[in-house]
Amino acid sequence: MDPLIYILPAYVIARLYIPRASLLDAAYIAVLAVWTAKANILLTLLALPYILAVFVLDRGRLAPYAGFAAAVSYTGIYLVAAGQEAPHLAALGFVMAAAAPATLLPVLDDEGSLGGLFRYLLISAISTSMLISGLALRGTWGDVGNMLLFLAIATELGAVPMYMWVVDVYGRSSPAGLALLASLPKIAAAAALVYLRPAVPQAVSLAVGALSMLIGNLGALTSQDLRRVLAYSTVAHGGFALFAYVLSPGLALALVFADAVGKMALFRQLDSGGSRWEALLLVMNQIGIPPVLGFWPKLYLLLAATHVLGTAAGLFVLVNIVMSVPYYIRVFHTLPGGVLGFLHAAVVILALGLVPFAWISWILSL
Repeated sequence: MDPLIYILPAYVIARLYIPRASLLDAAYIAVLAVWTAKANILLTLLALPYILAVFVLDRGRLAPYAGFAAAVSYTGIYLVAAGQEAPHLAALGFVMAAAAPATLLPVLDDEGSLGGLFRYLLISAISTSMLISGLALRGTWGDVGNMLLFLAIATELGAVPMYMWVVDVYGRSSPAGLALLASLPKIAAAAALVYLRPAVPQAVSLAVGALSMLIGNLGALTSQDLRRVLAYSTVAHGGFALFAYVLSPGLALALVFADAVGKMALFRQLDSGGSRWEALLLVMNQIGIPPVLGFWPKLYLLLAATHVLGTAAGLFVLVNIVMSVPYYIRVFHTLPGGVLGFLHAAVVILALGLVPFAWISWILSL
């Protein structure tokens, strides 16, 4: 019997009577993750950023609902995983996982974030429509269905050709709301890539990934507003993931996972400030400098690209990694300081980076 049948109703009923219940939200995610660990260990690993998201918002009228949004989004990931044999569940899960965090974009009640929310919901409707159509057509017109699935996921990741929405939405929204939007929906898209496995020609995934890396890095290098810098960086990381997809779907997920945890904490620090050592760890994570989490997926991408695709592909990946260094140095020097920022994320980034043997080989085997 599916554990969600028991856990979800109990959580929803309890949540109705306890409006400010961050610990309850975190406990629901943790219980669901542990309960499914034996059957689906990937869901257990993916629970980490969702538990972090419960505590990421520290101000704003909608801040008490961050945990509920994270719980709904994680439930969506669970349904996507269960939807490999039930496409309607995968479609429902994708909508839940992507849309729930977005609803908190206007957490500070600012006009720019409200406009960003409407723009994101429009893009999300397009990507969801493509995903539903792809799932429906997969059984009869396989090539068309798989291409629609791939485009839906690429759109949610912010990759070429539909990447400008990332720059537009991030550039007008408050960093507080972006802490959720820039992280959880990306993990949902990468999880869909792993669980649904759209079978597209390798050349398509490589071309979309390569163009996204290049455009994202060039855009970040020439942008001044930190929100736009991080937006273009998201485009580049989506490109890394899609480039890696032909090498290892698990590697694509690992790249997005590392970027999402870092982006969550970076936007939180951009909004509320934080210590310099936290900022340094976060920037190291985004570039891919050891010994933090973000180093290992990029190292494996570089090695796999060189081994499978040739030296030229490896050099292209290396150049794009190096291109991120100047603008992340600028991010480090521009982030507002403070006594303590989002310590939880910095600890996770460092801890997972120090024990790669506990997760990297397993996730690469997906």
